[in-house]
Amino acid sequence: MRTDRQESEKEGPSCRRCGTCCEKGGPALHRADRDRVESGKIPLKHLFTIRPGETVRDNVRGGLVRAESDIIKIKGRKGTWCCVFLDFREKACRIYEDRPLECRLLNCRAPEALERRYEQDRLCRKDLLFSIEGLWDLVEDHEQRCSIERLRKQLRSSSGPRAEQARGAVDFMLRYDAHVRRLVVEKGKMDPEIVDFLFGRPLSALVPGLRKTSGL
Repeated sequence: MRTDRQESEKEGPSCRRCGTCCEKGGPALHRADRDRVESGKIPLKHLFTIRPGETVRDNVRGGLVRAESDIIKIKGRKGTWCCVFLDFREKACRIYEDRPLECRLLNCRAPEALERRYEQDRLCRKDLLFSIEGLWDLVEDHEQRCSIERLRKQLRSSSGPRAEQARGAVDFMLRYDAHVRRLVVEKGKMDPEIVDFLFGRPLSALVPGLRKTSGL
């Protein structure tokens, strides 16, 4: 059986360093990347979490799908999809020696190795946070109270016979989400830049897309 290293180094055309793959978005992380995160080689502040239930583009199968579990990705640069670690001038990766598994496997002319691993053994927040007393409990509580599926359900009901109750539930979820984010920064003294890793993207930013994909 080939190892990830063997798959990434099998014979084929070398990278032209055009930067195209990096400009289309940062990679998702896998459990093989855990040590890189825990050692700080890939800092938490450069990560964000796509939470279960969010609509995402599947780059292998094509089209939009709903995430079945956490997808931890490297952030884009300044509001773009371009990987934050891309050096524009040199068209090179600033963490090349510690680049994630997907980057090691990627060969744009022969994508099979990456396709085989794309959905396997993805890193999740629990892998990184479970041993941190109190923090994982807070993240898990937020996930239950502010789950994407629960929000989507309430949005669907906001124009039906339970409209007033549903709108109240949506408002509570939005306020709770914002409150927890402020709490970990102001009381927990955490870096504001890791909040999107801990709790995913703000619900207020997701609502317009959820309304659209739900046909509202």
